[in-house]
Amino acid sequence: MIDESIIGEYCIIIKNKISQARFDSALGSIEKLLYNFPNNENGYYFRAVCEFAQEKYDESIMHYKTAIEINPGFAKAYFNLGVSYYILSKYDDALINIAKALIIFTKQKELDKKERCIEALKLIEAQRKLK
Repeated sequence: MIDESIIGEYCIIIKNKISQARFDSALGSIEKLLYNFPNNENGYYFRAVCEFAQEKYDESIMHYKTAIEINPGFAKAYFNLGVSYYILSKYDDALINIAKALIIFTKQKELDKKERCIEALKLIEAQRKLK
């Protein structure tokens, strides 16, 4: 219970830093989170978000994958992994991961996120046909 509270506090701090585009500071907080909780999927997820924002797509892919290995039900990580692949024009990988996110969001009854996945899948499929 204490661990969850501490992790939650780290996540709030990290989200605020990311929303302010203070990526170096966010990464410092992420390192502290992962030092104290090395198997916490949120640390890897937030690291990937920072890397994506800095256009370090290969690194973001690696860390989204780590977050998913820790928590295979992490729909946001699948979605963002798919977007990272899309940016790199790896459309098949993008489709696979966003489809996984769609399945999880559907099971979780998160309809707005489900619709976002459907729209992303349509966009990627159209882009893939142009290739």
